[in-house]
Amino acid sequence: MLLLLMLRSALFAFVGLAFFVYWVVADPSFEESADQSEWSYVLAFSGVILLLAFAVPTLARLVGGRLAFRVSLAAAAGATLSSVANIFEDGLQMSWVFLVFILGGAFMQLGLLALTGVIAFSGRGRYRLLALAPAGTIAAIILFVVAGGPIMLASWLTAAMLALALPTSTTAQAARGMS
Repeated sequence: MLLLLMLRSALFAFVGLAFFVYWVVADPSFEESADQSEWSYVLAFSGVILLLAFAVPTLARLVGGRLAFRVSLAAAAGATLSSVANIFEDGLQMSWVFLVFILGGAFMQLGLLALTGVIAFSGRGRYRLLALAPAGTIAAIILFVVAGGPIMLASWLTAAMLALALPTSTTAQAARGMS
C-alpha cells in the first residue's frame, strides 16, 4: 500500500516537473516557431500531454467514486487524442490534423472541468483539495505561453503532496467502519 501511495505521488510530481521542464526548454511564444516541428519538441510535447492521460484517472482513483473515475476517462481520452494528433500535425506536417488536436484538447478541457466540479462538490473533506490539480491543469493549458509550466508544476506538486498526506480510500473506509 505504501509503495502504491509513493508511486502515485511520484507520478503526480513527474507530470508537473515534466510539463515545467518542457515549458522552460521549448520557450513557447504566440507565434509558431521552427522548433515546434523538430521531432524532439514534437515528441516531448506529445509526451507531456500523454502523461495527463495516466495521471488524471490516477487522481480520480485517489478521490474515489465511480463518477470521478468515469469523468476522468473523458479527460484522459482527450489527452490521448491530442497527443497522437500532435505527432501527425507537427511531426509529419499534416496540418489538417490540427482540427483533431483541437477536438482532443476540447475533450480534455471539458473532462478536466467536469472532474474539478465532481471532486469539489462530491469529494469528502480534505479530498476536495485535489480539485486543484485539474483546475490548475485547465489554467496551465489556457495560459500555456505565459505561465503554463509554473502553474502545472504547482498544481501537480500540490496533488503529489496531498496524495501523501491524505489517507488512501481503503484506510479511510476502514477508519469509518471502526467508528
